[in-house]
Amino acid sequence: MKIALCSDWVYPTVGGVQSHIIGLTTNLIKNGHEVIIISKEQSEKEPKSSPYDRSVKEIRTKTVAPIKHVIMPPQADELEKILRNEKVDIVHGHHAFTPTALMSIDIAKKQGIPTVLTNHSISVANSYDMVWDLMSQVLFPVKGYVKQADRVIAVSHAAAEFIERFMDDKKAIVIPNGVDIERFSKPLSPDSQVLKKIPTDCPKILAVGRLSFRKGFHLLIEAMPRILKDSPKTQLIVAGKGYMMRYLKTFTEGLGLKNNIKFLGYVPDDSLPWLYNNCDIFTLPSLSAESFGITVIEAMAASKPVVASRMGGVPEIIDDNINGMLFQPWDSYELSEKIVKLLANMDYARALGKQAFNDAVQKYDWRVVTHQIEKVYEEIA
Repeated sequence: MKIALCSDWVYPTVGGVQSHIIGLTTNLIKNGHEVIIISKEQSEKEPKSSPYDRSVKEIRTKTVAPIKHVIMPPQADELEKILRNEKVDIVHGHHAFTPTALMSIDIAKKQGIPTVLTNHSISVANSYDMVWDLMSQVLFPVKGYVKQADRVIAVSHAAAEFIERFMDDKKAIVIPNGVDIERFSKPLSPDSQVLKKIPTDCPKILAVGRLSFRKGFHLLIEAMPRILKDSPKTQLIVAGKGYMMRYLKTFTEGLGLKNNIKFLGYVPDDSLPWLYNNCDIFTLPSLSAESFGITVIEAMAASKPVVASRMGGVPEIIDDNINGMLFQPWDSYELSEKIVKLLANMDYARALGKQAFNDAVQKYDWRVVTHQIEKVYEEIA
C-alpha cells in the first residue's frame, strides 16, 4: 500500500510522536509499503539530513500565515492537491489535536481515501470526567474531525479513554508505541562528548526527556539526599534540554549535590542506547499528561529496571515489582525508597530488568506493533 503519514510533529521536532513516526515508517518500508510524510514548513531552513529511508518522500506545505508554530494550520488547497496527486491508499494522521493530522483526515474523507487517526496524548486533567465531557462539547470542531476517521488508534488505554470523549459511541483501538529492540539492546559507541561526562565505577540513575515541569525531574533532585544517605557514590544522569534546566541546576547547587548530578543537555539519538545500557536504574517521575512513556520501553529494551510514577499510561507498561517499580506521582519520598531498594539489591534489579526486556520483545518490538497497525489498514483499505 501507499501510506501517507500526516502530522505537525515530525523530524526535526523532538518528542514521542516524532519517534513513533520514524519507527513506523522504517518498518512499513521493510514490509514493502510505500510511505510519504506530509507536514508543514517548520523553519526557514529545513535540515539537510533525514532519519527516514531514502525511498520516503517528505512533503512540507506552506502555512496559512507566515508563522512557524505547531498550531498554525497548513494551506488547505495545497494539502488537498498533494493528497489528490499522490494517490495514496491510506491517510494516517498522528496527534489528534493538531491541524495537519485533522485536516488531512477531513480532506481524505472528501476524496474517498480510507483514514486512520492515532491519538498520542492525554490532557493534564484527564481524570476529571466532568471537565472533559464539557470540553468535548466546547471543542466541537475537533470532535467533528475525529469522528470522520475510519479508525482511531490510541497508544494506551489512558489515551483511548481521553480520545473517546470526542468519538460518541465509537471505541479506539489500543496499539502501543514501539521500540527498536536491536538498537537498544546492542548499542554502538556513544558520541565522545557524552562519554566524557559519564562517571565510572559508581551506581548510576538515568532520566531522559524534555526538562519541563510535568516531567518531574525536580522530584529526582529532591529525592537524591535520601538516596545518597544509603548509597553515597550514586550519580544521577539527566539527559535532555528544556526551560527547567536553569532551575534544576540551581536547585542542585542549593542542595550541595553538584558532584552527584550530571546534566548532559541534548544527547544525540545515536548515543542514547549506550546511555541506557550504561546506567543501573532508569526513572520516569512524570507528574501529569503521560500518555505512554517511550523512554520507558527504550530502557526496557536495554534490560534496565524502571522506577516510574503511576501516571497515565505508564502503569499499563510497568507491572509493579515484576518488570519495574511504580510510585505515587509527586511523592519524592516513595521515589527515593524504590531506588534505594534496587541499589541495595542489584540481583533483584537485574531480575526486573530481564523481565522488562522480555516484555519489550513480546509487546513493544516495532515489528509486532507495525503488524497490528497494518491489520487496521487492511480492514479499511
